[in-house]
Amino acid sequence: MAGYDVSELLQHETMSARVERAIRRDIVSGILAPGDRLRVAELSTRYGVSHIPVREALRQLEGDRLVVIDPHKGAILRGVTPKFVRDMHDTRAALESLLVRSATERITPQGAEELARLADAYEQAAAGGKAAAMVEANLTLHRRIAELADNPVAADIMEQGWELVVSIRQRYGFGASRITAIIDQHRRLVRAIGSGDPNTAVQIAMEHCLDARDDLLARMNDAAQKP
Repeated sequence: MAGYDVSELLQHETMSARVERAIRRDIVSGILAPGDRLRVAELSTRYGVSHIPVREALRQLEGDRLVVIDPHKGAILRGVTPKFVRDMHDTRAALESLLVRSATERITPQGAEELARLADAYEQAAAGGKAAAMVEANLTLHRRIAELADNPVAADIMEQGWELVVSIRQRYGFGASRITAIIDQHRRLVRAIGSGDPNTAVQIAMEHCLDARDDLLARMNDAAQKP
């Protein structure tokens, strides 16, 4: 490692990771939208860093299927089509079913209580009409289920590109009854996991994913029909 300052190297890696997290947050919040050009100079100014950690963050996001880097056009946030939405939800449904089953088989009373609290957090955010808190609570609940399943490979695959789906959901919103359905499905899912009923938990997880898919596709279709 001659010629390298280890402390500077670690600091640099931390800076890249920090920029990556910031870009992911801006995707989820809708500040960066699918199809947007991601100009290194603009991102450097936005996040207060040099160009190098921004470029490294973009390469990492490319590996996670969030960004497309074209040699001539630069970095572009991956576009979202109805087929992309369908494929992502169908893939997530399969992986989440696997994770939910495993979490149900491994659940402890403490874990069940934690999931119930996380489901309550989503319901409280929805009652207050706090969109950002709803997104965070929903992601936290599903990620905690994945952690309890203790299958990091499946959990990592399930996360790839998902921020784009969250971003497009922020843009198109929900159908009239969808949030009520989400709250009900969360409650039933957490109850099935906590009671150690893997078959019911998997059935609810599939229902949850596929209903979300169909609702978002309907919202996108409605928007496409408008002049």
